[in-house]
Amino acid sequence: MRVRGIFLLPAMALATLSVSCPRPASEPAATSPAPAPASAVTAPLAAAAPAVAAPAPSAARAEDAAPPGEEAATAPGALAAAPGGDPLALPALPPELVDDGSDKLPEIDPPPATSPTAAEEEVHELASIARETWIFAEPRWTSRRIGYLRAGAVVARRPEPSGRTSCADGWYHIEPNGYVCIGASATLNIHDLAVEASSRRPVRRFASFTLPVVRGEAAPAMTQAGEPTLAATQPGETALAATQPGETALAATQPGETALAATQPGANALAATQPGANALAATQPGANALAATQPGANALTATQAGDATTLLGGLPYTYVMSRSPTPPLYARLPNEDEQRGAEPDLAGHLLRAATAARAPDFVAPPPPDATPSVLLYGRPAPRLAGDRRAPDALVLGRARTRSGFALLSTFDHDGRRFGLTTDLAVLPLDRTRVIRPSAFAGLALPEGVTLPVAFARRRHAARLVPGERGGVTRAPLRFREAIPLSGSSRRLGGLDYLEARDGSLVRSDEVVRVDPLPRTPAWAVRGRKWIDVSIDKQSLVAYEGTRPVYVTLVSTGADGLGDPKTTRSTIQGLFRIHTKHVTVTMDGDEEDEDPFDFRDVPFVQYFTEGFAFHAAYWHDDFGTPRSHGCVNLSPLDAAWLFEWTTPEVPAEWHGALSLRKGTLVSIRP
Repeated sequence: MRVRGIFLLPAMALATLSVSCPRPASEPAATSPAPAPASAVTAPLAAAAPAVAAPAPSAARAEDAAPPGEEAATAPGALAAAPGGDPLALPALPPELVDDGSDKLPEIDPPPATSPTAAEEEVHELASIARETWIFAEPRWTSRRIGYLRAGAVVARRPEPSGRTSCADGWYHIEPNGYVCIGASATLNIHDLAVEASSRRPVRRFASFTLPVVRGEAAPAMTQAGEPTLAATQPGETALAATQPGETALAATQPGETALAATQPGANALAATQPGANALAATQPGANALAATQPGANALTATQAGDATTLLGGLPYTYVMSRSPTPPLYARLPNEDEQRGAEPDLAGHLLRAATAARAPDFVAPPPPDATPSVLLYGRPAPRLAGDRRAPDALVLGRARTRSGFALLSTFDHDGRRFGLTTDLAVLPLDRTRVIRPSAFAGLALPEGVTLPVAFARRRHAARLVPGERGGVTRAPLRFREAIPLSGSSRRLGGLDYLEARDGSLVRSDEVVRVDPLPRTPAWAVRGRKWIDVSIDKQSLVAYEGTRPVYVTLVSTGADGLGDPKTTRSTIQGLFRIHTKHVTVTMDGDEEDEDPFDFRDVPFVQYFTEGFAFHAAYWHDDFGTPRSHGCVNLSPLDAAWLFEWTTPEVPAEWHGALSLRKGTLVSIRP
């Protein structure tokens, strides 16, 4: 596959790599390998990784480039891996994975002195107008990159610049840390058209609504037979649900948060908030509501009765996949004549689309938004910094085969539904299919509930429930339902059964069992977060010290335990997460046997070379090997893991980078 330039720019052959997992089309680097901001850069690579070409310079203003004589500073790249063997058997954490303090940021600007009138003072902000607005540890281009903003993000800043070295408009200290140069990719004008068009922020926090009942010890939710379990909290969290008889309420919060879900009888409510935020979801009978907010944000609510597709389901945006023939990408809203000119098959296509909309598996787009103001009166969508669009352009190109897009909004125009992509292109939705997010999610393990846990791996599996007089009844298991086990087993009728914590029995050949670790690794110390991935089990367990706190199923490389350098296999060893993206685009060469172009892949966490954890919105085969080498998670699981791991990504940032403070990752057979 290849590292590709940013969409809508001329093709830029940055590098040709052979890696097992698709590398993003625009992936940040831990250091500043080039003095100027880049439109496409690569992630830090492991010590054994192949060399990567330097990023191509973007169309930046002259003052945004470092002086010719100023060299880029160097710093450690990705951490050396320990591929092969069993990482759990290591006697100690390898020295290259020990935190050496290199992530500590210099204290250049002391915090401003507070005063009694500080709360009444004007809030100063800056905004991103590019796909990546880089955040540096110090106010200079050669400093270490610590994260980036995405177009539309507005962040608080200091009133005055902290310097103007190679940045004529000034370096500004932003919250919670770091420096941004005002210039080609950032502006002090928070009402810029590109900022307005991209103002919809990705949703990052979700609560799982598919977790099974844990009857008995420390049950996070108790329901009647046949009711869905809708209470899921992070370790140490407190959930508050107040409902009327027959209601089901879900509140999932971080420590110190307060979530309120108040519904009418029969309604389901989901409230997920960032620290300090309050979310209220109130619905009519039979409706499902999702309120997911970041500090100061408005709650999103979906109120179509009984329609789970109205929930984002772990995805930060609404997503669509292109159909064949692929859709055109318009620079503005086309009139009817322009649509017929750009889409010669339009009449026949609309008839076929109307027929497809009546199919049982059709997924309707969300209710329409108002037409974005930036597109009114025939105006073209504003371009992001670095884009090259002719002022009179109508069509920017066509989507590639097997491509996916994230939508900022959907709206009606001339009898058709269109969407505005995160690249600020206008897309006719009748030439796409709306993604129905996977409903699968793993199991949060509160105090008192631990491994082993089984997941039903057959679609018609059942459990045996002991009756009052010694008999048993069969109760169906949902596909991939999680069943906390007691650890005991028995043989009945020539078949092996595992005992669940509630006393029921499940057939051992109908489930995949995730057991406690065979040995305690040296790094499993109190308070340290780490992740264990088993390729054979297709499982992931998140640990805090020796205590498992979350367990789920994943999809690793399609070629199992093969060589990750020559096959689609997941690398084995001990690593650290070094780069996190809320979303990032991944693509492959058209010449590949499986070409693809997936925009805004959600919740991507790179841990070595081209290998990462990320959500997959294009399949729902979690529990089965199928990736190019990355570890695929369901959207709900990926969203949970993204918020749990380090480095932390501040609320308005789109990505963060770390040298040696990222969460440990152990991948083994």
